[in-house]
Amino acid sequence: MATPGSQAAPHVTLAQLRRESPDEGLDLMRRLEGSGILANAGLTGREDEYERRVTAAIHSLRAAGMPTLRPLLPLFLNLKGRPYTLDDHYPFEPFFRTLLPRSVLLKTGRQVSKSTSLAAQGVVFSNCMPYFSTLYVTPLYEMIRRFSQSYVRPFIETSPIRRLVTGRSTMNSVLQRTFKNHSQMFFSFAFLDAERVRGIPADRNVIDEVQHMNMDFLPIIHETMSGSPWRIRQYAGTPLSNDNTIQALWNDSSQAEWAIKCHHGGCGHWNIPALAHDLDAMFGPYRDDISEAEPGVVCAKCRKPLRPRDGRWLHGRPALRWDFAGYHVPQIVMPMHCADPERWGALLAKRAGKGNTTTNVFFNEVCGESFDAGSKVLTETDLKAAACLPWRNVLEEAKAQIGRYRFRLLAVDWGGGGTQGPGGKVIMSFTAMAALGMTPDGRIDVIWGYRSLTPHDHIREAKMCLGAMRELGLTHMAHDFGGAGTVRETVAVQAGLPYDRLIPIQLGRTSVRNILVHHPPDEQQPRDFYVVDKPRSLLLTCHGLKFGLIRTFEYDYKSNEDRGLLRDFLALLEEKLDSRFASDTYTIVRDPNHPDDFAQAVNLGCVALWHMSGMWPNIAAAARMQVSPEMMNIITPLRPTWEDA
Repeated sequence: MATPGSQAAPHVTLAQLRRESPDEGLDLMRRLEGSGILANAGLTGREDEYERRVTAAIHSLRAAGMPTLRPLLPLFLNLKGRPYTLDDHYPFEPFFRTLLPRSVLLKTGRQVSKSTSLAAQGVVFSNCMPYFSTLYVTPLYEMIRRFSQSYVRPFIETSPIRRLVTGRSTMNSVLQRTFKNHSQMFFSFAFLDAERVRGIPADRNVIDEVQHMNMDFLPIIHETMSGSPWRIRQYAGTPLSNDNTIQALWNDSSQAEWAIKCHHGGCGHWNIPALAHDLDAMFGPYRDDISEAEPGVVCAKCRKPLRPRDGRWLHGRPALRWDFAGYHVPQIVMPMHCADPERWGALLAKRAGKGNTTTNVFFNEVCGESFDAGSKVLTETDLKAAACLPWRNVLEEAKAQIGRYRFRLLAVDWGGGGTQGPGGKVIMSFTAMAALGMTPDGRIDVIWGYRSLTPHDHIREAKMCLGAMRELGLTHMAHDFGGAGTVRETVAVQAGLPYDRLIPIQLGRTSVRNILVHHPPDEQQPRDFYVVDKPRSLLLTCHGLKFGLIRTFEYDYKSNEDRGLLRDFLALLEEKLDSRFASDTYTIVRDPNHPDDFAQAVNLGCVALWHMSGMWPNIAAAARMQVSPEMMNIITPLRPTWEDA
């Protein structure tokens, strides 16, 4: 309702502001001007065409509650000589709303106009908010130089209202651009460290190619906003593995997908182009008639062409929508890919492996999906599948399950000290405990786990181990023997733990012998102990998890700040060491950015249980691999042939 003495504002609905016409902004302005309702818009009559349209646009947005700046885009910006609109970039509309969450993540495939949208948003927002500062950061200088020069600069220099926003008093360099309203855009990079961003006052941080950014640098970058009332965080990039910075951010976000409802009668299936849902089934075959009306993307249920323009954002975790919104944009929902027969054919060729396109590259670059490949011993997908026991990592819940196991023990990997990772970061080693049980059929369950944060308090940790054994009814303790482990073992024995219930294990190499080798006492070492081949045992344990021979409590990852215990397995990497004088050596190393203590503890426990029971795992049987009778007859014929004679 209008206030007394004022002219009633036009009824401009949200649907009108989001309309999909080629010239939505100009068309809306003409209708408003023709209605004669812009008399109070603040026009003096001395404005040129673009000034008049911008003033009218702002007035109409205010009258409508200013839900989005989308109508301003064709008035503010040009792209390749034409007014910039979101007609073909509709998934990016949330980036131009006037109500934004504090944190936003854009997880995309390549060539979906991600950088164009970020640049357009930056220019428009800077000119709509005086004294507003934006800091853009990428890992490498060349990345930020390209973004500043190839995306931001053209929007400024070709803008129809350029003389209104820039002039002789403004700066237009690669690393800093300013505007007449005193807003600023800073550009920096932070691959090895984040020192160069210190001292920049920012209201908004935009971190592009965040998949290559060290997670530890983000808090340092965000300190540039500590004095701002806005503190807007925006991340964008193309994912890599499941254990990557962008995936960690995605796990903490609202996880929105562009859901498309099938418009064909009798179907109505909501298609979600995500790897965990319908993505793979939405790739339709190549057709000569692929077009805007009949795109290449198809319904996963009825296999008929879909219209991505009819889609909408569906948040997997709605409660986080206005706190940390995450958006996934694969190529197949963009008309530049799904409505062009040539590009759709190229996309299908990549899916089939053309041009040496591997599976992980296809899902990363085309689909914008995290996908594990390469040297990781165990993937997050494998780990989640193994975490199938119906209880959480809670001591009370674990106690209720203990009676089902034939053998029960506590495995401990003692902590203490640390190693230096990338950028001088020190990764501390903490004591990890794992309670394991073996069922009568030889399957091992990881019942409970704990990480102690006091690795130098030997007495306290020995006491904790005895307490866990008592609470869970565990009969043995396998531990990392040597160094600090010797002290803790002595304390446990002095406290009353029977000597024969301890299984001391040293990590080493026994590549020409069994995985586990017993060393009797001698003059130099009066304590008998076992030596386990670390690389071979870890591979055996990880394959046991992969093929269901080892199960764990529920997956315990909550956020990047609370990673849980099971993700320690993702820090295990397989590495090949070349040798000039002997055979190549395969070993298991740790990702220097993440701990592996719990994985090492579980490995010690598994080896001890296999030794105690004499039931070593049959990986081939678990993987359902068997030499066929036909192949066996070729290898060792049942009857000799004349050629054999």
